[in-house]
Amino acid sequence: MQRIEQTKRLRKQDSEKGIVLVIVIIIVAILTILVADLIYFTQIDREISGNTTDEVKARYIAKSGVHVAAGTLKAQPLEDLDEIASTLATSSDYSSGFWAINVPFFPVGDGTVSVTVIDERAKVNLNALVDDSSNRVDQQVLVELQELFKFLEVDESKSERFIASLTNWIDKPIEGAQNDQDSSGANADFYSSQKNAYIIKNGSLDTVQEIRLIDGMDEEFFNKIKDFVTVYPRDKKINFSTAPKVVIMAAVKASTVPAIEGQGNPDTEDVTDDSAEQIADEIIAAREEEPVIDQKKAREIATGVDSTSAISAGLIGVLVNSGYSDTFSVKSVGSLGEANPTKRIIEAILMKTNENNQNKVEIISWKEL
Repeated sequence: MQRIEQTKRLRKQDSEKGIVLVIVIIIVAILTILVADLIYFTQIDREISGNTTDEVKARYIAKSGVHVAAGTLKAQPLEDLDEIASTLATSSDYSSGFWAINVPFFPVGDGTVSVTVIDERAKVNLNALVDDSSNRVDQQVLVELQELFKFLEVDESKSERFIASLTNWIDKPIEGAQNDQDSSGANADFYSSQKNAYIIKNGSLDTVQEIRLIDGMDEEFFNKIKDFVTVYPRDKKINFSTAPKVVIMAAVKASTVPAIEGQGNPDTEDVTDDSAEQIADEIIAAREEEPVIDQKKAREIATGVDSTSAISAGLIGVLVNSGYSDTFSVKSVGSLGEANPTKRIIEAILMKTNENNQNKVEIISWKEL
């Protein structure tokens, strides 16, 4: 009897030892998993922390590029930096002469910065189509846009619809002036009747991308014109020191048109495409010898091509007098690392002013990508 009880006790002890062993094994397994997870997440946290640090560094490197451009602009006219100026080419034959300053892969700390500066006065100002105070359409800007789109091979029906809709988009409900004045373009009722309705702007464009909201504009149209139009300068004047061929041609074509409809000499002959192209070619060629083309030089070139036309006098209305600009766009790319670099991009608009004989540079737009 005693042997039986002893045997039972021994079996019970063995059973308990087996259970304890299983529990220990389970606990060890759980601890192993927890330790492995802890190591894994610690490594992930370290990588995230490292990536965050790299992103912050890349952002500050990109910011430094913008501020270097602003400091340079404050110190001297960028048009004088002809030794580092280059031309940007697009698929259009008329894009030659598109002035830009490119500084690629300049070392900054542990990384590099690439900076591209483009003159916004090298483009046609969309906001200048409608006068801000009178709501009157500027006929010279109207012709510039018509000719620009024609040279860029935009479908004429699309072009006409968009320009009319643009007029209605940026004109305002001013007392004594007509709002939504172009009946061939989309008006407030058109946008409010859409499936995804929205309100017409009735004011100036804030960005070039905003024109995607305007009826008549599609992706193909936008991609053709986006590099040749702007919204930033305070007036319509174009800088021939930096403008590409297509913009110079459009401005020359508009030069003989009076800004206000019904004014001017009705017998003035239109500028031919051939004359406009020859003038543009000669202006771009002249920039190779002297980077700054002021109003006087541009008029001399125009007169040499066509001495009988009113182009020379008309250029006064569409051309920056000094040949120097005041508004530039800057794209700065900060990069950190080599194999798989961390990058941050900043796009800014800089405006140069002169107060009490002191140059100042204001950042009027800032976008981080």
